[in-house]
Amino acid sequence: MPEDMYFAYGLDKAKKTAQRVYRMIDGLFERKMKDGAWKEAPEQSCILIGEDWDYEEITQEEAERLKVLW
Repeated sequence: MPEDMYFAYGLDKAKKTAQRVYRMIDGLFERKMKDGAWKEAPEQSCILIGEDWDYEEITQEEAERLKVLW
């Protein structure tokens, strides 16, 4: 099983925002919603096969602190 991973698109560390934030826990992808809740996002598995490289890996702590814009 792959290790847990957190990643963001459109990350602005200065403003503590990101356009989108995802996590992969136990092989399942979830997207962080504007309200802070996590929702399943299986379509994001495209990053595992190299179809998507436009993200930055972040820590769990960063993921929890970031405000999601989209």
